[in-house]
Amino acid sequence: MATPVLDLSRTFSRLGRGIATGIDRVERAYLQENIRREGWGIIKTPRGFLMFEPDRLARLPDYLDRGDLDGADQASTIRAIASSRMSSLSIRKIMWRMPNGLAYINVGHTNLNAKTMRAMMEMPDHTKVVFIHDTIPIDHPDFQTEAARAKFVERLTTVINFAHHIVVPSDDVRENVEKRMVGTGHRVPVTVAPLGVDLGPVPVDRETSDKPYFVVIGTIEPRKNHALLLDIWERMNRKMDESRIPELRIIGARGWRNDEVIKRLDTSPIMGRTVFELGPLPDKEMKRQLAGATGLLFPSLAEGFGLPPFEAASYGVPTITSPLRPTEIHLGDMAIYADPDDMYQWFQAIRELASEDLGKHSRRRADLLAYRLPTWEKHFDLVFDLI
Repeated sequence: MATPVLDLSRTFSRLGRGIATGIDRVERAYLQENIRREGWGIIKTPRGFLMFEPDRLARLPDYLDRGDLDGADQASTIRAIASSRMSSLSIRKIMWRMPNGLAYINVGHTNLNAKTMRAMMEMPDHTKVVFIHDTIPIDHPDFQTEAARAKFVERLTTVINFAHHIVVPSDDVRENVEKRMVGTGHRVPVTVAPLGVDLGPVPVDRETSDKPYFVVIGTIEPRKNHALLLDIWERMNRKMDESRIPELRIIGARGWRNDEVIKRLDTSPIMGRTVFELGPLPDKEMKRQLAGATGLLFPSLAEGFGLPPFEAASYGVPTITSPLRPTEIHLGDMAIYADPDDMYQWFQAIRELASEDLGKHSRRRADLLAYRLPTWEKHFDLVFDLI
């Protein structure tokens, strides 16, 4: 097998930026696996490139987890432990310090450009493997800024032109990527490798509450469909006594193109009473909130895979979700499905889960904890077989 070289440019670029996104968590899982396989690492920074031999790469997680350092201090420390540092932006200078027969792996959608890919082509017996999480910027341009869409198109075009293998998390993404290849003159093999689920053990100090509460986890952007949940909670506040209304806890940073929802979060009278915006919580607190929840709400309009329902299941927490194809395939009837365009369906599902008797709810949790979720082991077996 070739020597894996993992591009960690995204991880470096997000130092000090709070809660990890789904892509961040995937890149972190790849880091741990690459360390286990004694692989190398590379990072593009504003100052140039950093290279990490296996012994240096193994030290990286300790510094990523340092809660006593801010982003700038973390960056300085990571630069200090790199095996090689190049102040020049020329990737060739750092690539030639790596072993022959390398396999470049990029899972973060960062540093995907023709210059990097062409530099790889100069290495003997090299392989380039790129993970594409979704094609949402192309398929749903109304959910993105025009600049974000253009950048994604540029990156995907680069991948189609230069990569040896593309990895995707679902058949939906595979089909959409293959459509983009039509007419390009390039046919890159696409491997479907569902994401693994590993939040760690259920927190012993999970959140407790006098009232049922639901969580929604993710950036507050249009495709996550927070507007539907605010509509439901406003309806409940009109129709029900406040003491009987479950809480909605919104976990995630404020995103883009969502001015109406942001305005409601700032001005609605239900905020701070039955709806609470918790912001981008650290991982430990996010897990506490999820573990103690009555349920996770996932009314997303589009996903490449959609990790939160699977992560909730790993804690025994039921999910009410849109009928997303990956969720239906891999979670089956362990999830509760509701049409994201049907507020009444969601209202009914939320009300029923909130009022579920203790015995039924305990059985539901036990079934979820026993359910066989997609594993990272299987995912990595598929990906690393490509190199």
